[in-house]
Amino acid sequence: MPEPAIRVEKVTKRFGDVTALDNVSFSVDPGELFFLLGPSGCGKTTMLRILAGLETPDSGTITFDGEDVATRSPYQRGAPMVFQNYALWPHLNVRDNVGFGLVERGIPRREIHVRVDDILGRVGLDGYSQRLPGQLSGGQQQRVVLARALVVNPSIVLLDEPLSNLDAKLRGDMRTEIGRLHEETDIAFVYVTHDQVEALSLADRMVVIDKGRLTGVGNPSDLYHRPPNRFCADFLGRANLLPATVSAVEGASIRIETPFGEWNACSAPGLTWEAGESVLCMIRPESVTPGDADGDGNGFNARVETVQLAGATLEIALSDGDTRCHATVLSRYAAPITAGQSCRWHVLPENTVVIKQSEDETGL
Repeated sequence: MPEPAIRVEKVTKRFGDVTALDNVSFSVDPGELFFLLGPSGCGKTTMLRILAGLETPDSGTITFDGEDVATRSPYQRGAPMVFQNYALWPHLNVRDNVGFGLVERGIPRREIHVRVDDILGRVGLDGYSQRLPGQLSGGQQQRVVLARALVVNPSIVLLDEPLSNLDAKLRGDMRTEIGRLHEETDIAFVYVTHDQVEALSLADRMVVIDKGRLTGVGNPSDLYHRPPNRFCADFLGRANLLPATVSAVEGASIRIETPFGEWNACSAPGLTWEAGESVLCMIRPESVTPGDADGDGNGFNARVETVQLAGATLEIALSDGDTRCHATVLSRYAAPITAGQSCRWHVLPENTVVIKQSEDETGL
């Protein structure tokens, strides 16, 4: 196995009485697009600043390519940082902003010219080299920042919510651009965001952080479809969370008693369950489907409380007495569904996920 590009072991950071990071450990592989995801104030930016050398942990170790970087300055770590506020020199044109790091490293002028031209072409800024930052759009300025980070040929790039200042369309365009640039390199990208869409659409792997603690580690599909705990389930998109009790466990198959009846379910790998245990049953709204499942699904009857058109989908609120849940179905192909209607619904067992009831049980 190759040495991780980054290894973080038992890092703790406190600011007075506030514990920003609590015994955090993870690793990032070479060439991996790795996300630190969580709500505002969870500690993700503090972790990125520690990686960059802008903050010092109270305890724990950090290595880059197997070498301890605790005593290295930000410059010596060779991990450029892409800030959300661009941090471009306003009096320098695009070429000089991008080439600034090469000048500081003493690279010959001719090589600087070649490398800057190459990276400007790769980020789609051919013909913009003489413009000042104030003459560029927000998306173009962010491309300059990315070019400035990539032109020094680093093995690690750190990104601090780089798309937060862009409008929705530009964010989508830049997500695609960052994904393309990453695929063309063998650089490890560590990307901080609170935006679940960015993380789920781009990440090779990610960690989910809450109150300074890691609550989930894995690839986006696993964490979304089979989260290990309540926080991951609730933070990564919408989730129906129903109280349930484990009635039987047979290998990977779990039988649970829910307010809608007895169902078959599954869970994230590595978690153990006991008969009689109180748990939560998580179902994503898009997994709730109208009609019967020919005996293969967990069926239930429910009344339609509300139906809202959300463009491509219908957002439907369902209830069965005191129990409520939500369904998301395609609006174009759905049979007519109206408020007040009572009908049959189902969820497949592989989309019926048992998670720990307590938010303190991380499953890690």
